[in-house]
Amino acid sequence: MKFKLFVLSVSTMGLFFMSTAHADPIEKPSDVISIPKAMKILEKGGYYDFRKIKVVREYNEIEVDALNKDGHRVEIEMDLYTGDIMQEQLD
Repeated sequence: MKFKLFVLSVSTMGLFFMSTAHADPIEKPSDVISIPKAMKILEKGGYYDFRKIKVVREYNEIEVDALNKDGHRVEIEMDLYTGDIMQEQLD
């Protein structure tokens, strides 16, 4: 009888310690813009012929290689949350 009680206790403790804790996030994450939305923003700004689109969460930006209004190949850095163009460099 004592052995059965011991096994039951150990099994119950094992289940207790194996359960996963779910905590609420401290901050609600902000919505990032999607790649199609980023492309539409850039097209409205006169950019076209997109070659590379890369999300860099570390810097909260989207890097895009495209042609600008003048037909020059440029690398664009967009804000990941607002879609604002932070920098444009000739590529």
